[in-house]
Amino acid sequence: MVRQAHTPTVSWFELFYDLVVVAAVSLTNDFFLRQPSFTSALLAVACMTALAWVWFLTTLYNNVFPGQDTLRRLVLVVQMAAVIVAALAVDQEHGVSGRAGLVAYGVALALLALLILRGAHTTRTPVRLGAVVPIGLAAVICWIGAFADNIRSIGFLLAAVAVSMVPILVREYAAWQQRSQLRLDHLRERLGLFVLIILGEGFAQLVTTLHATGSIPRSDLFALMFLLTFALWWIYFDGTFAQDTDLALVRWRLTLLGHLTLVFGIGGTLDILILLTAQEGAELGEGALTYFVACVATVLVSFALLRYSTKGRLGLAGWVEAASGVVILAVGLVLPRGGEEEVLIVVGVCAAVVIGNAVLAVWTDKQSSPVRSGT
Repeated sequence: MVRQAHTPTVSWFELFYDLVVVAAVSLTNDFFLRQPSFTSALLAVACMTALAWVWFLTTLYNNVFPGQDTLRRLVLVVQMAAVIVAALAVDQEHGVSGRAGLVAYGVALALLALLILRGAHTTRTPVRLGAVVPIGLAAVICWIGAFADNIRSIGFLLAAVAVSMVPILVREYAAWQQRSQLRLDHLRERLGLFVLIILGEGFAQLVTTLHATGSIPRSDLFALMFLLTFALWWIYFDGTFAQDTDLALVRWRLTLLGHLTLVFGIGGTLDILILLTAQEGAELGEGALTYFVACVATVLVSFALLRYSTKGRLGLAGWVEAASGVVILAVGLVLPRGGEEEVLIVVGVCAAVVIGNAVLAVWTDKQSSPVRSGT
């Protein structure tokens, strides 16, 4: 049986770590907001994946080897600095070089591998080379990539992520779970905090952008962003990942994938709303509509995926979320490219669909709650 603690397990230091990683993720958003395009969107997604993967690996380490000793904290502080440097390399024009970013990302991975070895030694548990070797190999790939052309940096980064991600999620995670080493309430709390901070970061980006303009050009979209963000919170915490979720039945690897795509969708959705609220949507060009509907569709499909991974079934709310995402994407792709007003209409409709899905998700969960509690 997998262990479940009965008290909150996330320390203040872990929360601080989350804030630092989200600050690094926000740098990818800044890059897209300064240079909105399909290419910058793909680059931001790739870098966000790499940063989220380091966060998840570190979360797993703290989950399997809990502790608050000074040496651990000092090493993680150095790792945080490396993560920030790696994030700064997203923007080649205003940030650090791609070489420096790869070196820093390799350092972040190497430090984590050392921490895992130390955790196994301290707790006198067998060292699982299947976890340490892929992470170390990924660090080496990054350092090798630092000697290649800057233009190839993203390729080495993605290779490092794949080399470390596949064996750990396919084999090592299952071993940790079978040996009852995972604290499931800790995983749920860390994932929830990450989503919460990402949503809060969206508001920080909005305030920064509006402060630069010196006004609120579109007060209607300003209000709409509050409603949309609240709906996302509502779906996640009271619907998809409700407090009465049986954590022992959650498909955690599928849940990780759902959180990753959810963060992509939320980041893109809020970015577009920020640009439109500040009347800077024209910078996106004709791709604004396509990008926005793709992000909203990703959010809804991610919620459906998370609902299945946490509850073992889609249910009415999950099917509606998945269908809504597909319909929004299809309609957005076939609509003719118009001006700003057309985009604003689509934004309003998408927001209404998300809010409607929030109401349905919470209502259906309340209807089925007595049944679950009685089983």
